[in-house]
Amino acid sequence: MVGTSEDRSEIAFFDVETTVPTRSGQGFAILEFGAILVCPRKLVELQSFSTLVRPADLSHISTLSVRCNGITKDAVISAPGFVDIADNVYDLLHGRICAGHNILRFDCAGIRDAFSEINRPAPKPKGTIDSLALLT
Repeated sequence: MVGTSEDRSEIAFFDVETTVPTRSGQGFAILEFGAILVCPRKLVELQSFSTLVRPADLSHISTLSVRCNGITKDAVISAPGFVDIADNVYDLLHGRICAGHNILRFDCAGIRDAFSEINRPAPKPKGTIDSLALLT
């Protein structure tokens, strides 16, 4: 583990790819998670983690979903489920500054929902940097 509970000064740049809901009320399922931890002083990568994620219901991977991110059912069939990577995701994001594109409205919400589905508390960042606000 990089950093301690007292000093988690690294910036966690992260991204998720998800299914695309095809009907009203259908939520998103995470299909891929990737993150790198960067030292804010030296701007060097300290750690990285990336994996495909098998959703609980493979039928949520629609043709539209595949067109959006290229992730097929065959690609995730042998991937770990979110419950299997939850500890890694939590450790990477909790108590750190989280950064990425459109993370405030999309990625952070998806992470919170995924943790809620497995009845676990979601990671709480100590701050966020969202490039969407910078680029629009």
